[in-house]
Amino acid sequence: MPRGVQKTDEQRIQILDDQIKEMEFRKAKIDEKIKELNDQKQDIFDQQQQKKLEELQKFITKSGKTPEEILEILKREE
Repeated sequence: MPRGVQKTDEQRIQILDDQIKEMEFRKAKIDEKIKELNDQKQDIFDQQQQKKLEELQKFITKSGKTPEEILEILKREE
């Protein structure tokens, strides 16, 4: 039983090129999504760091000491 018309080398190359283009398009979309997720992650991390700095500032203010005095205390403890 015949299998059908054989594709030429050019046709097979074109099919492979089309598949490569499709995969590159998918990869670009995935890379874009990964970048978005990393940006979201960084935003959350930055917010977390900002909260910690605000807590530290509140602690320093409550202590009645200047930031320089706190730094000096911490340096002595090293």
